[in-house]
Amino acid sequence: MSDSQSNRGNDVGRITPLAITFQTKKFTWLQQYATGAELKKLFGLKPEQELYQSLIDPWDDVLVANDESINLARPGAERFFIRQPLEFQLDDQKLAWDKPFITGLELRKVGRVEEGDEIWLSVARPYKDELITDSKRVDLTPDGIEKFFVVKLEVVIRINNVEHKIRRGTYTVTQLKKIGNVKASDEMDALEGHKLTPLDDAATVVIKGDEQFISHVRDGSSA
Repeated sequence: MSDSQSNRGNDVGRITPLAITFQTKKFTWLQQYATGAELKKLFGLKPEQELYQSLIDPWDDVLVANDESINLARPGAERFFIRQPLEFQLDDQKLAWDKPFITGLELRKVGRVEEGDEIWLSVARPYKDELITDSKRVDLTPDGIEKFFVVKLEVVIRINNVEHKIRRGTYTVTQLKKIGNVKASDEMDALEGHKLTPLDDAATVVIKGDEQFISHVRDGSSA
């Protein structure tokens, strides 16, 4: 065996320190490989605690055994976590998740969000809220509780006590008449509680859901 071959193992031990992450904390490791037991000691965990390695999608996160050797130089192999419930809010629901990341699809399932409705992450001003698609991953580990909200793209309105399912947005009264099969010559009122408010045909109405409208023959007009 040549000197270069016999020293190969020592060369591996003298690699540049590798950056690894446990939850949100940063650590360095001076060798290419580490066992589960060594990682737990580095992170301050007990041997019996379950340590997981976070892998890049589409691979599932994996449980790391104490005697398992992990190649930390491999791209995407440097994130680890323990499954502590992380709280977040979805509309008025307070929920918990046992992984550091949650996808939009997982949010939809755990929050029972209907298919087609949008899920948004509330972001502090002056930044814009973020649309969370089914494949988008959200990190739940930063300080504070992430707040999500649902935007229903299709909502139900009532015109003359008949339900109609339409997309959220701005409509003219003329458009609402067509949706409700109301005569163009009739007048349409918005019903809010017990109050009727007449609407001009050229007026616009912002539809958010659950609005109610009543139509009737205009005063002075014949049926």
